[in-house]
Amino acid sequence: MNLLRVAISFYREGKFAEEGILTLLLFTASYPYDIGAEQTFIDLEVRYLRKKFQRVVLVPRKCGGNLLSLPDGVEVETSYATLFAGSPLFSMLSRVIFSSSLYQEIVSLPWLLLYPAALRRLLAFLVGAFLTRNWIEKWILYNQVDPANCLCYTYWFDQAAYGLGLAKQTYPSLKLVSRVHGYDLYEEYYYHPPYWPRRRATLSLLDRLFPDSQAGFHYLNSRYPEFSSIYELALLGVQDPGFQTRVSTDGIYRIVSCSMLEPVKRVELLLEGIANAARGRPEQRFEWRHFGNGDRRLELQNRANEIFPPNAKGFLSGYSTKEDLMRFYEENPVDVFVNVSATEGTPVAVMEAISCGIPVIATAVGGNAEIVSEKNGLLIDADPSADQIGNTLLAFLDDHSLALSKRQGSRKVWQESYHADVNFRAFAERLKAISES
Repeated sequence: MNLLRVAISFYREGKFAEEGILTLLLFTASYPYDIGAEQTFIDLEVRYLRKKFQRVVLVPRKCGGNLLSLPDGVEVETSYATLFAGSPLFSMLSRVIFSSSLYQEIVSLPWLLLYPAALRRLLAFLVGAFLTRNWIEKWILYNQVDPANCLCYTYWFDQAAYGLGLAKQTYPSLKLVSRVHGYDLYEEYYYHPPYWPRRRATLSLLDRLFPDSQAGFHYLNSRYPEFSSIYELALLGVQDPGFQTRVSTDGIYRIVSCSMLEPVKRVELLLEGIANAARGRPEQRFEWRHFGNGDRRLELQNRANEIFPPNAKGFLSGYSTKEDLMRFYEENPVDVFVNVSATEGTPVAVMEAISCGIPVIATAVGGNAEIVSEKNGLLIDADPSADQIGNTLLAFLDDHSLALSKRQGSRKVWQESYHADVNFRAFAERLKAISES
């Protein structure tokens, strides 16, 4: 470590720094590898970032599966993932236990001592943050990157953001921004007790934080108003698919949903709501198709087979790629898209649906309430019953003029607020301006 500090000293004197190259480091969970679903969110945005930065480096925390296709000139740095996979846990914990970060957090939040789960979360968070700090300090040095021309961007507001912020002690000119979405924002929906480690400390180290929904923007301002100057809304977006999905004309009412099969998505509740709707219209044929993977897929498929009446069929098809989903929308009729999540950031699956002109039923939570309105769908309670879901599905079925008007509204909402070319172009320009400031 002493040798590293000596090298950094020389670096600060300008002996190693490569000048004039504008570098963006984008920290992800696994992208550009396909082991997660991040490509749904990040793949298109990277293409706009590449147009604004001379060098774009993707830094996944985990590597595995297949490497996705990337634009020319976009690099992938795997040494960060190697560090996380190979670092001895005990040696890192020993550093964390005697760190000022741990001491400051416990002093400011003494109730943590009463909750072992929260303490474990804090320790794991700090291990990841310290690994990140060590990695970025060495990476900048060994790659001869001028920190004044380097922007670190974490796609998730997690331990990577805190670790990169700590590295500013070594490289004060380093700039740091982050997006924030759902699990990394709404503490009370995902964690018990509702606690995210070093939140205020991390906010104090950021240059900008970009919530992807108005709901997230208001949440931050109400919960952490002292940092309001760094919050900027940055909506996500999807491309124009070049087609509009057809309505069913063969007497089948077709319902689609798309999400990971996680508890917060409440897919089983949706399943029960569809079953209720089908029981209420025994003469009407229903077909539900869910796109999304998870450990419970076969269990939920069996559940659908068990409780659906004879006039309804359910298919939990898994999920392969965005291209496969859009091909389905192009080649098959869809009458309504449904999202019954307990919480959401700005769900890409809903944006994809409205870009195809599909009306939406969604719970009034997070970004759902911004995408879905009377223009293009119907909002239901944040904590709906299966009966309410079923009755709302029947409202679309019973009023064809209502459904038609909302199909047209979906396309308009996408054009006005979630057009990828508009949103990602503006976001890339904003990041470049921050890096040059």
